[in-house]
Amino acid sequence: MTTAARRWASTDATQARILDAATDIFAARGFSAATMADIVDRSGASIGSIYHHFGGKRELFLAIFGRLAADIDRRIAAATARTGPLRRREEFEANVRTYLEAIWANRRAAMVLSSGDTPAGFDAVRREGMLVGFGRWTSVLELDSSPRGQLLNRVLIAVIAEASEMVISCRTAGEVDPITDATIEWINRLTS
Repeated sequence: MTTAARRWASTDATQARILDAATDIFAARGFSAATMADIVDRSGASIGSIYHHFGGKRELFLAIFGRLAADIDRRIAAATARTGPLRRREEFEANVRTYLEAIWANRRAAMVLSSGDTPAGFDAVRREGMLVGFGRWTSVLELDSSPRGQLLNRVLIAVIAEASEMVISCRTAGEVDPITDATIEWINRLTS
């Protein structure tokens, strides 16, 4: 491994350690009560390193959101590569299933992001991210652009968002599949 590659690997590991620590602190104390000193103590990184990689507490929170969104996208791309081309409805269902599995795998971060104790403006960022991300999935259903189609699209997004809230509160992985199956069933009913 070259010196540059080792440095980037170290940087990635440092960033992951800082984000993991911030997630733990936000989960335990809430965003508002958490301090940068708490994150420094938990991560073992210097305050300078945290500011260098992320900026302040708000930016750390947004980075947690970005990391979760990136993991979801990676999982969906991997699932798509494994299955190959699917019919539109099957593709949508596979995306929903993979999304809910990713929420379960990242439930601590998802819990922090949905806690309600978030930085100013985060709800708008989250909503926009959901509309864009879920919008890519619902586009395969070819809903029309009429007000009726737009409302149906938003209802589907709300169903998926509520399902993710239920997954976050699951205690075991075995509880996730019935929620996923019910989500897909409701989406099929709404779009049939």
